[in-house]
Amino acid sequence: MRKPRIFVRGFNRPNIWLGVQTFHDATEKQNALIHQVSMAEKPGIVYTATRKHSEEIAEKLRQKRIQAVHYHAGMKAAEREQVQTAFMTDEVEVIVATTAFGMGVDKPNVRFVFHYDISDSIDSYYQEIGRAGRDDRQAKAILFYNPDDLNIRRFFASGGKVNVDEVLQITEAVKKADKPVEPKDLQQQTELSATKVKKVLNYLEEAEAVEILPTGEVTTSEGEVNEEQVAQAAVLTQEKQQKFSKSRIEMMRNYAELQDCRRRFLLNYFGELQQEPCRFCDNCQAGIVVEDDRQNQPFSLNSIVIHTNFGKGRVMRYEGDKMVILFDKVGYKTLAVELVEKMLKQLD
Repeated sequence: MRKPRIFVRGFNRPNIWLGVQTFHDATEKQNALIHQVSMAEKPGIVYTATRKHSEEIAEKLRQKRIQAVHYHAGMKAAEREQVQTAFMTDEVEVIVATTAFGMGVDKPNVRFVFHYDISDSIDSYYQEIGRAGRDDRQAKAILFYNPDDLNIRRFFASGGKVNVDEVLQITEAVKKADKPVEPKDLQQQTELSATKVKKVLNYLEEAEAVEILPTGEVTTSEGEVNEEQVAQAAVLTQEKQQKFSKSRIEMMRNYAELQDCRRRFLLNYFGELQQEPCRFCDNCQAGIVVEDDRQNQPFSLNSIVIHTNFGKGRVMRYEGDKMVILFDKVGYKTLAVELVEKMLKQLD
C-alpha cells in the first residue's frame, strides 16, 4: 500500500444516534428489545451482562425469524471463531454477546449496538457503541435500562473479595517454594478459587512482594518482605479498586437517567469540551436539554483540584448546579457546586 488513508478521530461519533429506554419490568424490557431489533436496519450487535441473557435473547430473536447467534466466553474457541466469522461475513444478522465479543472487531456496516444490560462504566459503554457506524452512515445506540440491573454490576464490582489471611496464605506458599510456582499449584495448596488466587497475585505484584514471570509462574521478589504489611496493603488496594469500580457504575447510572444532551455528557466525560447540544439523541429531540451555564463553573474542565476530604481529583463535567470530579482515591463524585466550591482548591 503506497498511500494508505489514515483516519484520525476524536471521541465524537456524530453519526451514532444515542438513546435510553427505561423499564421497571423485565418482560417489558425484553419485549421492547426484541421489537427494536426486529424493526432496525441490520446487521447489529446486542450486548448483555451474562451468558444466560445472551443465549436467551438470541433464541427469542430466532423465534422472530431473525438470523441471530449468541457469543460468550463459555463457548469453545472454535465455536466462538465460527460465530464471529458468520457475523463478519453477513451470514447472520445479529450477534448477541457478552463483553467477550468485540476486541479487534472492525465491521464497517454495523447499524446498531443495543445494550440489554447496563455496562459497568462509561468507558466500556462508549467503546462498545463505537462499533456501530464505522462506515460513517447513521447508526443507533440504545441502552435498555432497568434500575434493578445496576445490582448485577454492583455485585460484579464487589465480588471475589479477599481478606488478610488469604493473602498471607498465598504469600507464604510462594515464599516456601524452592522454585517458581504455577498459580494452579497455589490454588491446590491453599484451596482458594482460581479467581481469588489471580486477584491476590495481582495485588501482591502491585505491592512488589512477588514477581509474575512471562511464563505465568510466580516467584518471590528480591529483598526482605514483611508478609503482614504486604497483606494489609493488598486488602487496602482491593478496597480502593472496588470503590473506584462502584463509582464508575454510578457514572453509568447518571448517563442512563440523564436529563440533558447525551453526547455532550459523553464527550465532556472524556475531556472533549462540547458546549452545544448535539440534536441527535433522544433528549435533544425531546427538548430535554440543560443550557450550558459558564458563569456557574468555578473550575475549568480537566483542571486538577484538591478536596479537603477526598484529596486530588480532576473536574470532568458540570450538570447544572452540580459538578462531577474524578478523585484519585475514591473515584467519581457528583457534588453540589455551591457547597463544595469553598472545599476545593485548584492546582496551578
